[in-house]
Amino acid sequence: MSNSFGRIFAPGIFWDTREPLPPELQHLDQFHGRSHHDLRDAAGDTNRLSTQPFAPHELFPGIAPPTANVALVVTPTPKIEVPSFTVQEQGRNVLPPLSISLDASIIQDSASVTVVQTFWNDSSTTIKEASYSFPLPTGCTVTDLTCRIGANKIIRGDVKPKEEAREAFRHHIHHYNTSAALLEQDTPEIFTTTLGNIPEKTKLKINISYITVLKHRFADSKGTTTLTTPTYIAPRYGSPPDGYKGAEGSVPQGLKLKIEVIESKIQSLISNSHKILVKRHQGRIKAQSFSDLAGDNSDDVETAVVELDAGSMFLDKDFVLDIVTERGRDHEAIQAWLEEHPTIPNQKALMLTFPPNSLGQKADTQPQHGEILFLADRSGSMSDKIESLRSAMQFFLKGIPLGHKFNVWSFGSNFTSWMPQSVDYTQLNLNNALMYVDSTFQADMGGTELLPAIQAIVGARDKSALTDVIILTDGQTWRMDETLEFINQTRMRTEGRVRFFSLGIGISVSHALVDGIAKAGGGYAEVVPSSVRDGWEDRVVSMMKAALTTEHLGPLHFEFSSQDSTALNLSEAQRSPADISALSPFSRSRVYFLFESPGALHTITVKAPSGSNSNINVIPVNLLDNKGSMIHRLAARALLEDLERGQSHLHLGPNKPFRGTWAEDSQVRQEAEAIACKWSLVSKWTSFFLVEETYVPSGEDHFMDTMDGVVQVKHAAGGDLLRPRG
Repeated sequence: MSNSFGRIFAPGIFWDTREPLPPELQHLDQFHGRSHHDLRDAAGDTNRLSTQPFAPHELFPGIAPPTANVALVVTPTPKIEVPSFTVQEQGRNVLPPLSISLDASIIQDSASVTVVQTFWNDSSTTIKEASYSFPLPTGCTVTDLTCRIGANKIIRGDVKPKEEAREAFRHHIHHYNTSAALLEQDTPEIFTTTLGNIPEKTKLKINISYITVLKHRFADSKGTTTLTTPTYIAPRYGSPPDGYKGAEGSVPQGLKLKIEVIESKIQSLISNSHKILVKRHQGRIKAQSFSDLAGDNSDDVETAVVELDAGSMFLDKDFVLDIVTERGRDHEAIQAWLEEHPTIPNQKALMLTFPPNSLGQKADTQPQHGEILFLADRSGSMSDKIESLRSAMQFFLKGIPLGHKFNVWSFGSNFTSWMPQSVDYTQLNLNNALMYVDSTFQADMGGTELLPAIQAIVGARDKSALTDVIILTDGQTWRMDETLEFINQTRMRTEGRVRFFSLGIGISVSHALVDGIAKAGGGYAEVVPSSVRDGWEDRVVSMMKAALTTEHLGPLHFEFSSQDSTALNLSEAQRSPADISALSPFSRSRVYFLFESPGALHTITVKAPSGSNSNINVIPVNLLDNKGSMIHRLAARALLEDLERGQSHLHLGPNKPFRGTWAEDSQVRQEAEAIACKWSLVSKWTSFFLVEETYVPSGEDHFMDTMDGVVQVKHAAGGDLLRPRG
């Protein structure tokens, strides 16, 4: 692991090696988000402030660095004592965690994770100001944060609307002598706050809890769920000096993890990154989880506990755990989980999980009447990918079954087609199409204007047939949002009779476009390298097979029934996604409902129109044994993401506000604040406001409960324990 990686992503407590800004420059704190040059200009002083950043963030494009890792540097002070194992870097000191533990509970592809980090300022010097930064795995949702300081103090928080939290924080520090904190989400992956006045000989323990949905994939008759613990959770900062004999527990120990997996038909638990120990138990255990898997007997359900073989260790690469089950693509059924809230009367959360191809059954025989249209990117950016484009087109063309119609289109600054209309698939037409691809496919069509080409294809299609459009591109196109909107509207307007698939070519593919086409168009996406020798033909064949052997589905409809088959009305329930037409039959999808109802939900009927018929699935509802809030919070996070993407019920209803207006911002903010505050989620609209509480040691935590960690609160101007980064 490189130094720059550790500097950017490592969790730890950081503080400047020099004094805080002098009083006359304290107002510059409000400029923390600006560049160093801007700060110098604001201060009117170009002599005392350093302009050098601490880490080369540009080495990791697409990943936002913690704002705490860039700070103002002022005139140095005489060298002072620092805690043991402090890593002294340019312009800052880093105090790594003494220990890090990660406890996770995994049920199907959902994980609840708690990370606990301990720190010790074992020096005789008070750390006047430090920042705590913890980069989180992508896509997770923080549900709780506490910071224990010494044996007798703890900081706990509640979620409030962002402006209300800021005002509460300002009021607290001006009217009370106890510590307070304001934790704001800089990006969805970065949480940063500032610690101040950490007394000498004091220990800290920081607990962060989050939930996340794990990556799930299928191959042959197996299903694989993957948990990844990034390197930056527990990086190595170096080894203890030779001969060092510190107090017990004062030497950094690295990561200790315990992962509990609850699943049926576990085939294996594998880590190709680290050696692990696995303990497996047959039957259910008491856990606040999806404890009663659908259709399984208790004897089929296993609980497996995974730990590191070494006990604890530093990570020099990501820890990756694969959970392999015996369920394959054809064997998984739609599942419904119902969770009752432990404290809110009648509050329930429902989660529907749709495995790939559970919506559209595979056709027993290939349909005899259909149309396949290919749209190939021949813009200038395809010059180094043109051989791969030709190869992919040859595979596609040779895989079309008899009885179909087809055509080949190309686009760049303009668009063109091989034939004015699609033609029957015959040997003669196939040979002519292959010759056309071989002789004309060059990167010679200029820019990348995808939208006009798609509009032309939709206009020229055979409206009596089911149509699949396969787009081959490197994704470097203009007007992406308009393009995806047109694709989505086409799918909805034709009730699924037109679908869009996308094949991304090259190592710098725009996943936003390639995946967006598949999601908006009801198909699915694949990405292949630009080299023609990398064995990617199976992906092309899989895409063709999916287009030919799955049903074209219209909008889904849900019906809910109680134990006595009485229909239940959930029209007032909050649902994500609000637009269920966005669900793809080719990928694992989820639909969440939040609602209040005294009645017991027993079955759900899912109807998916397919041509003149409908696919109907009656799904039993599985009630979790223990009341909880995990599904509630996953549902709430999904609702917030819909609001942020502009795809919520507010944006789809008859009274939807105009995009980009004050009315839209106001409605979205009010809705998001209500959801995030109710379910205690930090978001772009809400923050943690934390206040100090007295903590009575229980004696169960030897490291924290010893008296050398008792904090004597020292009230000093600007010495509040936690201060915001903005």
